[in-house]
Amino acid sequence: MAAPSASGFRPEIQALRALAVLAVLVFHLWPLRLTGGFVGVDVFFVISGYLITSHLLAESARTGTIRLGRFWARRAKRLLPSSLLVLAVTAIAILMFVPTGRWQQFLSEVAASTLYVQNWLLASNSVDYLAATGNIPSPVQHFWTLSVEEQFYVLMPIVMFGACLIAARTRARSRSTIFIALASVTALSLAYSLWITATAAPLSYFSTFSRAWEFGVGALIAFAPALSRRLIRHVLTIVGLAGVLAAVVLFDSETPFPGALAALPVLGTALCIWGGRQTFLATVGSIRPVAFVGAVSYAIYLWHWPLIVLVPYVTGHELTTVEKIVILIASIVVAGASTRFVEDPVRFDRRLLGGDRRPRTVALWSVVGMAVVLSLAVPPMIISSSQAAAVSAENERLQEGAECLGAAVAVTGCEVDAGLQDVLLPNATDLLTDDVNRSECWSTRGDGTLRVCALGPTTGYEKHILAVGDSHNNTLLEAYEMIAEDLNWRIDVAGRIGCYWTDAELVFSTDELTAECAQWRGEVRQHIAASPDLDAVLVTNARRTPDGEVRPESGESVEQATVEGLVSAWSSLPADVPVLGLVDNPLMSREVIACVEREGLAAADACAVPRAEALPGDSMQRAVESFGNARLIDLTDIHCEPDVCRPVIGNVIVYRDPGHVTATYAATLAPFLGERLVSALE
Repeated sequence: MAAPSASGFRPEIQALRALAVLAVLVFHLWPLRLTGGFVGVDVFFVISGYLITSHLLAESARTGTIRLGRFWARRAKRLLPSSLLVLAVTAIAILMFVPTGRWQQFLSEVAASTLYVQNWLLASNSVDYLAATGNIPSPVQHFWTLSVEEQFYVLMPIVMFGACLIAARTRARSRSTIFIALASVTALSLAYSLWITATAAPLSYFSTFSRAWEFGVGALIAFAPALSRRLIRHVLTIVGLAGVLAAVVLFDSETPFPGALAALPVLGTALCIWGGRQTFLATVGSIRPVAFVGAVSYAIYLWHWPLIVLVPYVTGHELTTVEKIVILIASIVVAGASTRFVEDPVRFDRRLLGGDRRPRTVALWSVVGMAVVLSLAVPPMIISSSQAAAVSAENERLQEGAECLGAAVAVTGCEVDAGLQDVLLPNATDLLTDDVNRSECWSTRGDGTLRVCALGPTTGYEKHILAVGDSHNNTLLEAYEMIAEDLNWRIDVAGRIGCYWTDAELVFSTDELTAECAQWRGEVRQHIAASPDLDAVLVTNARRTPDGEVRPESGESVEQATVEGLVSAWSSLPADVPVLGLVDNPLMSREVIACVEREGLAAADACAVPRAEALPGDSMQRAVESFGNARLIDLTDIHCEPDVCRPVIGNVIVYRDPGHVTATYAATLAPFLGERLVSALE
């Protein structure tokens, strides 16, 4: 994340680097303690933009052009040794400690990080419902920032090189032409960032185009005149540092980013760079521990996240406070060692510094290094995927016609069918994608339209049910379809990410998402009004959601507002259309999911969760009790025993992530959910 200075040692920049990397490190270890620590990444972006532009401006002033090959060779020597080392070590650790069910995701991200396209892989996954709900943070997820930075290092010199060519042909000043080019790119990127953050927040976070303006602001500071008055320098530094610290302390996961609010840490960093020479910030940066952390900040950033993600796979439990402190210290120590013995020897190797063939030599060694990492990640990923496909096909064959599996074991006490006693379903490699949600039944981010799909017969059906809710509604789509076919019912399914049918005010991280949810809920009401033959409306929603939050009226609790919002929405139904309130499934944790992948069939006991932890407060029962024309559908007795809730029931993995049940388990629920629906409607 760091770059060498073209103008000698800059202690104030080392102080900024130390602040940035420690903010990120503490945020990743204690996200609730330093909620805005993620803006340390933005500080690095501005610093990189400034230093690289300063260097290239000096070169263009000396030579009238920019030698692209030499620049890219210097960047490769600076960045690749440490990054490829971390990726190689991480790939080996994944193969040693991570269950094979995660290899496809984790190793594919190692490959994407090696090729510096990790940000685009994450962007693709983040806007895709199935991938977003199945994927968890990988040990190399943080490489998205390095991918953005590398792409900047490729594109920005080309822009400056083009500006130099234009200046040479038009006899304009190259410095002015470069400034105009960079200012234009910065303005375009900022405009795009503001737009995409408001319309597609997950994509905007990882997109190079929505982040380029942050580098651009740093680049433009390289054109700013030196400040001679000490007082002005101090004032700018104080204001800039206050902006960065305010973002670190006040921002959180709900802050729309990197839109307009990103200007606070970005401009704050720019002011610190512009005014920071010979100020208190430079004094702080000259303190040996601060200077050391700043000097190895790039390596700290590289090493800390794989440790955070992989250590729980080794220990079998979530990080304790002591382990987090050890990781913090270890990240700094290992970073110092890798900088001293890997990064610096390559970076300052005289054999790679001189001669016309240097760019080609560096490029050759870069390709070799990347090929080594890819050879560690790609073959195991392909082999495990092929083996998993064969196992999944065999398990599916064995599962066909099974009568005692999953929920049936919990309800009837039967023994798992012969041939399946030693089989865990779904196969661990299929866990992330064990979902049958369909786009025609589902409204995701950026789409407030109600989308309804019909399951079962469309004519001649005995009953017509509308099942409506958030993603926890749509995880039961397999069960709904089986019920519809068995009972000759028509079950319409309508789901919306993070949103459900209520009159309570649901507030999301952006106004656009809030408006989309409101539109969807309004269309639910309209759809019901236009469906005169409905026999019931089945409603459900997650106990907890990271998306929409109920905003209570003054003096009202969230619980009360939630219940009243549900009852108010249901009150719009005709008197002859009852509400079937389905209590949400128990919730697990990431630790439990990892435990299941590690323990296999033994997870039924080894990974069981106390009932009280798995069943946080649910408003559905209170709402049903408060509404006269509602019946409660509660499957908790199937999911849980009196004391514990098990993540594996009857040889079936119940959860594909902490909140969503697998399609395999949902299918085993179908007969029992169907019985309770019939009973409720009678």
